[in-house]
Amino acid sequence: MKRAYVPNPKHKHPKGFGSLCPPQMSLAVRQTLIDKAIAVKGFSEGKLWAAQGDWVFCAHCSETETSQAWHGFPVIGCEVDERVLSALVQAQHIDLHQKRRLRAQRSLPSEWP
Repeated sequence: MKRAYVPNPKHKHPKGFGSLCPPQMSLAVRQTLIDKAIAVKGFSEGKLWAAQGDWVFCAHCSETETSQAWHGFPVIGCEVDERVLSALVQAQHIDLHQKRRLRAQRSLPSEWP
């Protein structure tokens, strides 16, 4: 079953923005992240993880009968479990240098690339 990115309705206008992702991030990029996201065996069942540059994203599924709808959000690097960072290195989302930078990250980057 193909995964589909769907903004979380609790973030809809007027109180929210449809997503906690950076506003300049296109829907195509969000879908690409969902497509390449990985599950980390033995950790955070039902979640997927992806990374791009200085950004790590966690996605939650809301399954329907015909598709898998996923919504995701950025996570500050220092709050990401070591098992997730190691799995992202193995999946070649990030390299060891990026892993060290993410471990030291204390806030989300100010801009999306």
